[in-house]
Amino acid sequence: MGGIDKQAKGSNPGILWVNSKITKPDELSPQAYQKWYEEVHIPDIFKSGGIKEASRWETVNPSDERPYLAVYPLEDLDFLQTAKFKAIPVHDKNLPGSHAIFDIADFDTRYYRFVQLYEPAGSESKSTLIVSKGQPDFVISAGFTPSDDEDYENWYRQEHLKEVSGITGWRRTERYALTFARQNRKPVGEKQISEPPKFLTMHFFDGESLPAKELEGAGNSEWTKKNMSSMKETSMGIFSKLSQYSKDGSKP
Repeated sequence: MGGIDKQAKGSNPGILWVNSKITKPDELSPQAYQKWYEEVHIPDIFKSGGIKEASRWETVNPSDERPYLAVYPLEDLDFLQTAKFKAIPVHDKNLPGSHAIFDIADFDTRYYRFVQLYEPAGSESKSTLIVSKGQPDFVISAGFTPSDDEDYENWYRQEHLKEVSGITGWRRTERYALTFARQNRKPVGEKQISEPPKFLTMHFFDGESLPAKELEGAGNSEWTKKNMSSMKETSMGIFSKLSQYSKDGSKP
């Protein structure tokens, strides 16, 4: 298929990436968690003013420790340092116990700076990280800390994106660099989850399922093998769509 680079909207674009799990399933069911997330938390986030879109995803692998992923595109990543963002409520009277979400769920929260948006030539989306025709069916969220940043970047731009764009159902690829990570808003210095990978790639696909054989074939080149074998750290998650929202109240 092939694709082209596109610009993200905003002066300092990026995403808020949140991978979460329920820690007290005897107190909080997946259904209640979804209700809080989509009927309380996302509206509260939109009220903060700096975030206009949200998408939620669920892992396809039942053994994954953190089954839920939420992604929020931002036109200005600096918004995440503001008092308005930090004031987003984390308590709700309908939550059990202390009514604090952090007491019954755990959040791996990361801020990512935009690096690259690669889409099919002629794509309808313009200067955005969530396209107008709606949420894709799957996202592969892949984190990497390469041993050679320059070779990694060249590999992606000169070879790997072209390979991935030829896979059945490919919608687009977004690439980011980590700027900040924290677990459950713990104070800096408290024990956190392990250091996340330096770079994030999100490959989006449409279809009833992912083409496993084609995806496997995209890793057969010598350049790919060289980069993957020398990675200092990797992480991989495959998620299917749950819901997508925009600040105006619509579900794109």
